[in-house]
Amino acid sequence: MSHSMFGIAVLFVTFSGTYAKSAEYIMNVEPTEIQSSRFEDGIELIDNLGDNSIVRILEPRTKMPRQGGFRVYVINNSANSFNFGPENVMIVLPEGKTVGMFSFQELLKQQEKREMWQSIAVGLSAAGRNIEASQAGTTYGTSTYTSSSSGSYGTTPYTQDTTGRATYSGYNSGAAIIAQSVAQDQNNKELQQMQLFQDSQRQELMQVMKTTTIDPGKSFGGIVQYKIPSLVRSSKVPIPILIKVAAGSEVHVFRATLSKAK
Repeated sequence: MSHSMFGIAVLFVTFSGTYAKSAEYIMNVEPTEIQSSRFEDGIELIDNLGDNSIVRILEPRTKMPRQGGFRVYVINNSANSFNFGPENVMIVLPEGKTVGMFSFQELLKQQEKREMWQSIAVGLSAAGRNIEASQAGTTYGTSTYTSSSSGSYGTTPYTQDTTGRATYSGYNSGAAIIAQSVAQDQNNKELQQMQLFQDSQRQELMQVMKTTTIDPGKSFGGIVQYKIPSLVRSSKVPIPILIKVAAGSEVHVFRATLSKAK
């Protein structure tokens, strides 16, 4: 079966999002002697051929944040249809513990939660600017004064000095209008930036694999995501893993390592 049968464009989507400042990790898939490997646009593609199906894994192009992801494609060469989705892919750690992939619904909830906190942050920022702008036309200050008086008490002359402090305030409507206009422009700009970012995140989310029925002779694939295991996060050396992909009646196994980027 030739590689061209997949008929796919090789793409890669980063999933930095909220984890932009988190530690990053690298997945390196190592083809076995019975698996084929090739590169397209700098990305390694590893194929595993079974009797009734072919599975391809696309190695991530760059370092991954705390939540990793890679692409999986399947060709159904059997006589029967079967369902395929994130639930058919898992990572097996050395001690036998398995790490499942997130479902689309789970990732959607994560995105909605991120959007909620982003909206709250932008709203608080706008409220702060509006309060400052509303006070921009008001001026406050203090001043000191000194007065002196003199006279006589009976036949005794006297002089008395008095020192005090006074406060004052004023309002400049022109300055307030300018400050409010600047604040509104900043609020609109920040809101637009948030909306553009959230739109791009939603577009990336739509590329995540959703469970689909693959008919005989057809192919299907997409991005799967998982949480980087704590064993990998705490290790200073690459951790060997197995990637198991169940396609119909067959299970395809890939060898790989996960390591913290240096």
